[in-house]
Amino acid sequence: MNTVPDSGAAPRLPDRLTLIAISALAYVVAVALHEHFGHAFTCVALGSHPTELGAYYINCDDARLSSLRIRLVELAGPFVSVMTGVVCFALLRRLPRLSGAGFYFLWLLGALGLMDAAGYAVFSGASGQGDLGTTREGALYGATPEWLWRVGLFAVGAVTYRWVMRIAVAAIEPRVSGSGDGRIRSARLTALTSYLTGGAVAVLIGLLNPQGVVIVVLSSIASSLGGTIGLLFMMQWLKRQPDVQGPGLYFARSWSWITIAVVVTVTYAAIFGPTLRP
Repeated sequence: MNTVPDSGAAPRLPDRLTLIAISALAYVVAVALHEHFGHAFTCVALGSHPTELGAYYINCDDARLSSLRIRLVELAGPFVSVMTGVVCFALLRRLPRLSGAGFYFLWLLGALGLMDAAGYAVFSGASGQGDLGTTREGALYGATPEWLWRVGLFAVGAVTYRWVMRIAVAAIEPRVSGSGDGRIRSARLTALTSYLTGGAVAVLIGLLNPQGVVIVVLSSIASSLGGTIGLLFMMQWLKRQPDVQGPGLYFARSWSWITIAVVVTVTYAAIFGPTLRP
């Protein structure tokens, strides 16, 4: 008698509406920390002021800053993204009894931060644009030979990005229940939902900016769909054999998470989407 091999136990998936809300909130918080706590705060701390505060970009008054301080303003965004990841993953280790929703929010926010920083190195190395780029607004402006710096930056970014995905998988693996292919499928579907949600939020907020589609392409799409593309692939590195019991990443519908996500996302979009000019 022919038998079909068991593909493994598939755990329960989290409530989809709550998952979408948590994902939107994590993406908005990640970009807000990068742009406003990173670039804007450093701009002010170094003696200048932002001329534009957008949802996905900050323009600092460079006339008040030395060349070194301009470079520091550009580096501040990726630095804050790295620190976001470090702090979130440290909290996950210190708070092992977090609920499924709380765990996933911290894990996603940490993964987004680290992927953003590594992704910027890849993007800036390939295009010369962005925070780590070689244009006047980039941290590597004036570096020579430019091609060598860009090749090196791209290579470091690519290696680091892969390493970041490994770190993220190691952090989430103990909480992904089930076994075999079912375990992988459920985790990939959860991450895919977060990725698509983040991309949709970034595009919709980005369309509010007054500078046109270029901001949507270079900032919103590049930082969300491009910078976090690792969410589509990393879950394939989860181990198939262990049969992990317990609730795993499952969480029921939470109107608290949904309300917080809606309020934060809509407020951020309303204030910074059209761009503030202080």
